[in-house]
Amino acid sequence: MAILTATLASAFHPYHRLSPLVGVAGSPPPRPRLIALTFDDGPSPRYTPEILRLLNRYDAHATFFVLGSEAAQFPQILRDIVNQGSTIANHGYHHVNYFHAGLTRTLQDAALAQALFNKEKIPTAPYYRPPFGNSNKKLAEALATKGYTLTLWSIDTHDWSMPGMTYITRKVLSEAEPGAIVLMHDGGGNRSQTVAALESILPVLRAEGYRLVTLPQYVRALGLTGPQKLPLPPSPPQKNGRIPATRSMEAPP
Repeated sequence: MAILTATLASAFHPYHRLSPLVGVAGSPPPRPRLIALTFDDGPSPRYTPEILRLLNRYDAHATFFVLGSEAAQFPQILRDIVNQGSTIANHGYHHVNYFHAGLTRTLQDAALAQALFNKEKIPTAPYYRPPFGNSNKKLAEALATKGYTLTLWSIDTHDWSMPGMTYITRKVLSEAEPGAIVLMHDGGGNRSQTVAALESILPVLRAEGYRLVTLPQYVRALGLTGPQKLPLPPSPPQKNGRIPATRSMEAPP
């Protein structure tokens, strides 16, 4: 098992706060106005650089859940991600399905990817996203002993199915809220719709006051330590929360 570049303490509960945070009348305070964009299955020599250019344009950052099999072919793109200020995390080496492969093989696959990152001297953050999102408490606990936070998402764009740029854009903008984690893809197929949607999504979210951050920034800003699993539970409705935008969006093709 490869030595991980960073570790997080294992936690029994899904997450621990650094200190109790209480708002008016004992209610939890509103979460910071930030969103974590995440991209799976890369790096792609075509689409990842386009995404990095858009992130630069809008002073945004993201977390890229990288496949070892792709990283082995394009290690320079990993360095480009880091140089942009974004973060690299682990998506395994061979995109194994945990429900088919089982716990031992899944952990070995994650370790193989990490070994490659270490060999290439690529800094990574200790987050693991299981391919297809297939996971359970047993996997989360096992990953935590290896220093990883199992990371899923709260907004699934379904961009892998190429539902249309309009659908992807509408999905993100209609469900955006403080603390959201967005799932998109920069590899694994034609991601032109993802890039086109991102070009529409980023300026709107920035205009609405959102910071688009990496997962390490996200965890720090929310005052978390040792999260075993992300995303967090949904936040309670806020009386003066996000004002729904009046945007006209067509249905997906």
